[in-house]
Amino acid sequence: MDALKVRRKFDPLDLEIIDRVYDVACAYVEARDLYRDPTTNADESGVLGRQVFAVAYEDPLDFDTLCDRVLAGVDQY
Repeated sequence: MDALKVRRKFDPLDLEIIDRVYDVACAYVEARDLYRDPTTNADESGVLGRQVFAVAYEDPLDFDTLCDRVLAGVDQY
């Protein structure tokens, strides 16, 4: 069984990258499902935020790589 890779801290640049990837992922989800129920936005955004942080374990953090991985995960979800 593989060990879970977890970062203990993110520097301010990493957090900005994570924030921008989150924004892109939210826009991606909205564009794919135009008729979704707006009452589930809070639940979906929480799941999406956790997914972004779960994928953001690499050092150094790269916007393009993180965005690609998160969007691939959204496609599976």
